Amino acid sequence: MDGFEQFSFASDRLAYPVYYAGDHRNPPLLLLPEIAGFSPGLRLFAGRLLDARFQVFVPWLFGPLGRRAPLRNAIRLCISREFANLRAGVSSPITTWLRALSGHISKHTGCIRIGAIGMCLTGAFAIPLVIDPHLVAAVAAQPSVPLSPLFTLFGIGRGKSLGRLNVGEGDIVQARARLNAGEAHLLAVRCRSDRICPPAKIDRLRREFPVGLEIREYTDAAERNGRGERPHATFTREYRLARNAPADHYSRRAFADLVSFFDRHLRASVPA
Repeated sequence: MDGFEQFSFASDRLAYPVYYAGDHRNPPLLLLPEIAGFSPGLRLFAGRLLDARFQVFVPWLFGPLGRRAPLRNAIRLCISREFANLRAGVSSPITTWLRALSGHISKHTGCIRIGAIGMCLTGAFAIPLVIDPHLVAAVAAQPSVPLSPLFTLFGIGRGKSLGRLNVGEGDIVQARARLNAGEAHLLAVRCRSDRICPPAKIDRLRREFPVGLEIREYTDAAERNGRGERPHATFTREYRLARNAPADHYSRRAFADLVSFFDRHLRASVPA
C-alpha cells in the first residue's frame, strides 16, 4: 500500500501483518476489512480517514491484497476456526487478537484511547473490541453475520433469527458494562434498504445497549445505488460508486457522522 508502513503482530498463536499510516499526533483508528477483503474501496476509505486527521491501522486478515474477493473470502471464513465459522452467539477468536492489537497500538502510539471500525462481516466485532480498556469509540457498520440468504435475496423470513450476532453473550455483558459506565461509546450504521444487514440486527443492538449506543440509519426502504442495487457497504463501495456526490448523499453524510463521532470521543486524548 502506497504511503503505508507495515509490521507483523502476533498474539495468542495468531499473527497477521498490519498496515499503518498517519501523523503520530492524531488519534489512532483500527480499521477492519469487510467481506470484500483488502479491496480498493477499503484503501480509499483509509485514505479519507487519514485526510480527516487520524492515524489508521489496517490488519490484513484475509483475501488478496488490493482486490475484491467477497465470494472467495466468505467460503474460506465459513470454515475458519479463527473466525469461529461465522456462527451466531460465538465471538471469533480473532477478536481476542484484535483486542491485543488495540493495546499494542495504544502503547506504541502513546495514545491513551483509540477507536475501531468494523464493517459487514466484521461489523459486530466492534462489540468484543469495546471490552479492551484502551478502546473508547467503536463503530459497527452494517453488521451482517450470521447472514440470512433467503432474507438477503428475497426478503423472506422475518423471525428473531435475523437479529442474531456472531458475538458471545459474555462479551455482550462486558461491553454493556463499559458503555453503561461511560467508559466507551458505540455507533451503529446501516442503510434502511439493506437486506444484508436487516433492521433486526440494529434492534438487537438497541436492546443490548440501552446506554452509550448511537444509531445512524440512512436512505429510505426504496433506495438503490448507482448500479440499481440495495446499498450496503456505506463507507467503501457506496462511497466509491457515487463519484462527485453532493454532501447530502447518504455515503457522504455517513462519513461526516463517523468523523464527528470519533472527533467527540478521541480528540481530547491526543498527546500534545
